[in-house]
Amino acid sequence: MNSTTADTTVNVIRAHADAPSGADLPGAPTHIRINDRIAPVDLAPESDVDVRWWFGPAAASSSAPVQATEPASVEWSSYQIIVTDHPLSGETVWDSGRRDYDGESGILLDGLALPASTRYWLAVRVWDDAGRVSVWSDPVTFGTGAGDHWHADPIWVPADAAAPRAIDESAEFDLPDEAAASTDDSFFVGERKASDPHNSRGWAFLRGLAGLPDKPIVWATLNVTASSTRAARQFIYRIWVNGTFVGYGPTFPVDGEARYDGYDVTDLLNAGEDNAIGALAYTVEDQRFIAQLDVKFADGELAHYGTDPDWRTLPGTAIYPDSASIGTQYFEAPAENVQSTNYPFGFTTPDFDDADWAPAAVRGAFTALEPTPTDKPIVQYHAPASSRLTDDGHLILDFGRTWEGGVRITRDAGHGHADLKIRYGEVLNPDGSVKWHLSAFNNYEDTWHLGDGTEAVTMETWGLRVFRYVEIIPSVDSTEAMRHLASGDDRVEAAALIYPFDRSAASFTSSDATLEAVWNFCRNTMESTNGNIYADSWTRERAPYEGDAWLQQHAHLAVDDAPALAEYSVDWLIANRTWPTEWPLYLILAAHDAWMRTGSIRQIAGRYDQLVALLPTKHLDPASGLIVKDPGESSHTDGDLIDWPPVERDGFVFGRVNTVINALSSQTFADMADIAAALGRDDDAERFAATASRMRAAMHERLYDAEAGTYVDGLTDGADGERIAHHSLHASAFALAFADLPEGQREAVGAYLRGRGMACSVYAASVYLAGLYAAGFGADATALIAARDGLRTWVNMMEKGAGATMEAWDVENKPNTTYSHPWAASPAFLLPEGLLGIRPTSPGYATFEVRPQLGASGERGAVDSAAATVPTVRGPITVRAERVPDGGSVADTIRVAVDVPCHTEATVLTPQGAIAAAHLTPGHHELVL
Repeated sequence: MNSTTADTTVNVIRAHADAPSGADLPGAPTHIRINDRIAPVDLAPESDVDVRWWFGPAAASSSAPVQATEPASVEWSSYQIIVTDHPLSGETVWDSGRRDYDGESGILLDGLALPASTRYWLAVRVWDDAGRVSVWSDPVTFGTGAGDHWHADPIWVPADAAAPRAIDESAEFDLPDEAAASTDDSFFVGERKASDPHNSRGWAFLRGLAGLPDKPIVWATLNVTASSTRAARQFIYRIWVNGTFVGYGPTFPVDGEARYDGYDVTDLLNAGEDNAIGALAYTVEDQRFIAQLDVKFADGELAHYGTDPDWRTLPGTAIYPDSASIGTQYFEAPAENVQSTNYPFGFTTPDFDDADWAPAAVRGAFTALEPTPTDKPIVQYHAPASSRLTDDGHLILDFGRTWEGGVRITRDAGHGHADLKIRYGEVLNPDGSVKWHLSAFNNYEDTWHLGDGTEAVTMETWGLRVFRYVEIIPSVDSTEAMRHLASGDDRVEAAALIYPFDRSAASFTSSDATLEAVWNFCRNTMESTNGNIYADSWTRERAPYEGDAWLQQHAHLAVDDAPALAEYSVDWLIANRTWPTEWPLYLILAAHDAWMRTGSIRQIAGRYDQLVALLPTKHLDPASGLIVKDPGESSHTDGDLIDWPPVERDGFVFGRVNTVINALSSQTFADMADIAAALGRDDDAERFAATASRMRAAMHERLYDAEAGTYVDGLTDGADGERIAHHSLHASAFALAFADLPEGQREAVGAYLRGRGMACSVYAASVYLAGLYAAGFGADATALIAARDGLRTWVNMMEKGAGATMEAWDVENKPNTTYSHPWAASPAFLLPEGLLGIRPTSPGYATFEVRPQLGASGERGAVDSAAATVPTVRGPITVRAERVPDGGSVADTIRVAVDVPCHTEATVLTPQGAIAAAHLTPGHHELVL
């Protein structure tokens, strides 16, 4: 097998590009993304392909406190993209030639052929206005999946296949009475869904061999999917090639199709030998698995190796016997009471003996197979942050933060009998044990029978648990084995399921250590809980929700340049709405926000009609311009939610005209007007803008209480009904954030909210705080994020032991809360976008503004300094703001430094919102405000 080197490819591409000898523009294009993804090899055949990258040579800098520093331009003005179909021969299949750049955030590879099962290599170079050219980028591979051209059959274990081994149930555990163990939930009873009494029948081991000819391999892609994700609401397979883990999946389908993933396995194959593909799968419904290995050889042959009756299968009943469910009333997933003595170690390698395995049974064809348009999740291994061995021999592990997945235990030979109970929890019980009876009613306990200890063994959790803490309990005669685990002679690691995440993409620092801790807490939450689709939480419901996805997208894109996951999640929700009145409205906001951050019109153009259908037009009162509807019940379709849990509604009184619903609706019409205008739908844009304007005017006239300086909750019976004599925080907070308040009302509402504190949930807090920042009340918002006292703070979450942001401020507020909700991580975007004011003002950050709000010296919530880096599609934006000392005292003069990426333009505003400097070009700038 031949390996590919970047240098060889670049040399070939340079030759085809007729490059001048020697590049003289510093740097090279980096961070290349294809359809907003990292080297995708499963693009849909015949689809459009767009490319973007970062180019960031060192910008000039100045520390002089002048109004603005104008560095020499470092901006590139033209580019060339070369695409080849072979990393060694370099045959050019597409060449842009030198083209002028017109400012688009993604460059379309128009005319590039994309048949199924194709692979290409791409490299980029750029020129500036002076004619200086950069070196070529490192080449990036991309390609298509199998599309509709599958040379494979769906398979599974035959229904009559017998498990060849018995189950060992001999381990004895000296444990307390588990039935009497407190769950701290005695005052909150949840409905439990009974687990499948025969869930062991859901397990399947599958393996096949691909005998490759002895000739050089150019590339190889493994296409895989399975069905069904419904019952367990998680992935179905994990797959390996020649003993190396490749990936897991699939994600949730949008509408009846099966979503397949493509993996680049070029470097895992051996020419002239048998190559093993092994999968471990679990599902109790619609049991089908399909895989196809596409291999392109140097002589031009494209070969396909797919699942068929020659594959071998083993039922998992003797390895994973019937067990309880770790799920809730929303899903069932099995506890993994693994029998390691029966486990077919090595089944993913070519020389494994599968003579006693059954031939695969062919199942019915998939109706539709479509690629998953996201990056591929991976598994990472993390050592515990701390551990302790209790007096009764239990090992308590704290991984320092939340992870999703399970554990990997590596035990050396001769370390004693090791039958273990493994308990996972998001927090600890008061006695220091792991709370494995979760507040959400999951029971996270597995039993591992690891044999007599005479042989080394490595076992890993297959499925998905959400945890920060792990408790390992030995059987009565395994104390020696526990000492080995506790001492580190053997290893216990978190096996974390991670959507690809660049921890270096974003940063935040501040003179206030609490703000830094909160931002890191939220950034870590985004890294560890994204999953392969945005979900409310992978603990209890394992399902996407619209409002949650809007918030999760906002936080995710503030800490990593990875919009493909957000786009797919929003597409899924457009096709699968949930029930509250507000939730579908957030999809319009999400689509608009994604367009503003990425510059891509792919989603807003492709889903335009569906987005228009989400507008609350059916509730629009033509006489008043307001949304008028019965409030319904929040747990039913088109029921007004306001906030959740209900205890967090600040006494909100429901009427047929609801201030929160109207404020949010006005923003959806305004956002749809922007979207329509961007797509050239001028009539729609004018109509939507007029609707938003009229709705807001009616709100300000009918729902604003001038005497109280705040908004009422709504009107009783309709647009002409009586005002509801109640002023919740929510009415004014949503109006401030979404309803474009007149200046006089904005000041009064801000003054009212300043005295309310955090009288809302974690969900509503994001709207509330964003509104405060946008209206210029930054110090008030910052004070609430940095608050250390009381239940309604992010600090309280951390102090309660949460390893990720919680669904509610405290279990006291919501007894069935979970500690792993990424949508609750809003400070991840609130601090860079609010405290430092980094916001796009045109799509793709082509223009953006910076408005630091450090607060006046001595003011509650004021900070002396803050800095943030925000990743964007055009490159990272870095802003640093600090007070300027004046005669030994701290003044309110602010020094601001801004690093402006290529092909963007910045405007710096004073904290009061006045323009301090406009049209800042790429480079480093420093100003004093």
